[in-house]
Amino acid sequence: MRIAVSLLLLLLLVPVTLGYRTYRREMSDQRKRVLTGSSMLNTARGPVEYAVEGEGAPVLALHGTGGGWDQGLHAAAGLVPFGFRLIAPSRFGYLRTPMPRDASPETEADTWAAFLDALGEDRVAVISFSAGAAPAVQLALRHPHRVSSLTLVVPAAGGLYETIAGGPPAFVMKVLLRFDLPMWIAMRASPRTLSNLVAVPHSLVDTLSEAGSAEYDSTVGMLMPISLRRHGMAYDARSQSGILPLFPLASIAQPTMLVSAADDLYQTLRVARHAARVIPNARLLEFESGGHLLLGHGDEMWPQVAQFMYTSELRDRHVR
Repeated sequence: MRIAVSLLLLLLLVPVTLGYRTYRREMSDQRKRVLTGSSMLNTARGPVEYAVEGEGAPVLALHGTGGGWDQGLHAAAGLVPFGFRLIAPSRFGYLRTPMPRDASPETEADTWAAFLDALGEDRVAVISFSAGAAPAVQLALRHPHRVSSLTLVVPAAGGLYETIAGGPPAFVMKVLLRFDLPMWIAMRASPRTLSNLVAVPHSLVDTLSEAGSAEYDSTVGMLMPISLRRHGMAYDARSQSGILPLFPLASIAQPTMLVSAADDLYQTLRVARHAARVIPNARLLEFESGGHLLLGHGDEMWPQVAQFMYTSELRDRHVR
């Protein structure tokens, strides 16, 4: 009997040990990736981590919850072939950008203005994703001369809409997103939980093409290491909790485009539709499917966003 129990324990211990070794190796690779692929820049508002990709007209890419400079570049990569240069910072509390005591969409917007000063950039097109919408809108409102156009992709509700869009449950924020190992296990053991976390219907994930599955896996994998992003995620969770007053969207003077999908589990389409009605001359691009990641729509979406930015930049130059 003892021999049988010992063999059973050994059989259980071997996969656990091998799995933990795989986890340690993957986390080491992920940490090396995010800590060596970016640069640090001192600004008048403090240090900012960022990365640049592409050549051409500058675009400030503000990532959403769970992001960092890597997610910003990845999310906006569809603009690079159209002749745009992506400038993707890590927002407050993400990766190597510190969390200031007075963190808010307003102070974050002021930081991006100082960041552009330090880079020597006068005006840029701005594109945001999910929770990056709040600081993007505040940048357009507080520093309008720095923004040539504003594109809000799957905009989160904080500051934009009185009904708050959905988000991860509190226990997920406190446990699953706090440490790397639980998140690593969840990615492998609970794909449905993972798809809910990134607000993509599980039924859609099951029907993705090979290319779509690769895009989904790449995007989801970019959440790791989650421990280096948790302070920023807590900050974004607060901004989406209903504490922000509604921003004066009608005062936005820049050309604005909003993009969302009807099956986004965070319900950003209602936010986008509201903002499109309130912001003067705003344009709305909506899809029936794609979830929060707008899966499967890159070929249709990016040419339209690029044309919008290009036209806005030409109009901006003419006006100036």
